[in-house]
Amino acid sequence: MNLRNAFFAISLLTTACTAVAQSADDGMRARDAEWMSYRDAYKTMLWFEKYGKPKNLIQLQLQVLPKDKNTSFDSLRMHIVGKTTHLDLPLDPLGRTTLPLLKVAYDDNAELVVNQKNGQAAFHFRTSINLRTDGIYEIADLRAACEQTLAYQSYVDIGANRGKRCVGVRFVFAKKDNTALVEFKYLTQNTALPILDNSAVWNDTAAIFKISNVIFGAAINMATHTQPSPQIEKGQIHTRTSPLAIIALIE
Repeated sequence: MNLRNAFFAISLLTTACTAVAQSADDGMRARDAEWMSYRDAYKTMLWFEKYGKPKNLIQLQLQVLPKDKNTSFDSLRMHIVGKTTHLDLPLDPLGRTTLPLLKVAYDDNAELVVNQKNGQAAFHFRTSINLRTDGIYEIADLRAACEQTLAYQSYVDIGANRGKRCVGVRFVFAKKDNTALVEFKYLTQNTALPILDNSAVWNDTAAIFKISNVIFGAAINMATHTQPSPQIEKGQIHTRTSPLAIIALIE
């Protein structure tokens, strides 16, 4: 474990021990609610805010991940709760939110509280690629965004991605999005890419989404890493509907 992860682990452990000793009727949250320290989340977001290398194509969000994979993300609610602070945080269809950096909540030693029983949900910080309103993505920009993701994750945890490289990106759509389409376009070439049903976004999430994997250097069958072609580096990806997320594929 590197120094940054050790710092976060110690901070989380200290907060957890403090919470156990705290009175159950202090009014800040229910005894059996899932929670984490806002200060710890604040510090993690601050790492991203102060990160000095390119990050214009990516974002960092906090995700609530229920341990019961049958739990709908639509049912999740997150709040910042403190003695003088109460703020509802909207969650996207993947259970993510962009955490605001609030000095008052930090000073208040507020908590991030989720409507799940204690031990029934986890918090994860997820790096993803910024979405475009026009649905048009240059392959060169997608590769650059993947490289930015890899660089930031390596900055946070030096050893986690040692020897790994960017191989592509994953477009994520809702299960009920029946018109989802991902196309590779270059000059006169126009190829619809495979959409995979009942798939997971990350390895630790439920397989309830539609995804399309765009593998760098593969012109036709991008899901299976075959038919390499340098032309994809000059093309575009077009989406018919807006994806829920785009994430880097790092192997």
